[in-house]
Amino acid sequence: MGAARALELRAVTVDGLVEVVPYVDGRSLVDVVGRFESARGYSPAGAYGGLVPAFFRYGDAAHQWYGRGRVPAGGRAWVLACDCHEAGCWPFEVAVAADATTVTWRDLTQPFRPEWDYSALGPFTFD
Repeated sequence: MGAARALELRAVTVDGLVEVVPYVDGRSLVDVVGRFESARGYSPAGAYGGLVPAFFRYGDAAHQWYGRGRVPAGGRAWVLACDCHEAGCWPFEVAVAADATTVTWRDLTQPFRPEWDYSALGPFTFD
């Protein structure tokens, strides 16, 4: 799986709303996924933003980021929302596997475009 990456969850303000945006190795996941999609000609490409806790009851934040949240279920997590701020509109989703020392985001997907292939982008493993 390669070397562990650095994950930082940053609170940023967009359109007057607080979003939680994952940064992987210092780079916004919004930008990383958007560039990846654009390079492959996916459309719409990169229409993402951070998760807006005020708009969605994710429950305990630790549960959400470890894939134990209420939506989506089954060990998956929304790590990005639509750039309109509504998570369910255009989420970016990952499967989460965690053990005592690492968390891995794998099987990256845009659930509304299951034919889009993100295998060259992930997985991401964090300490």
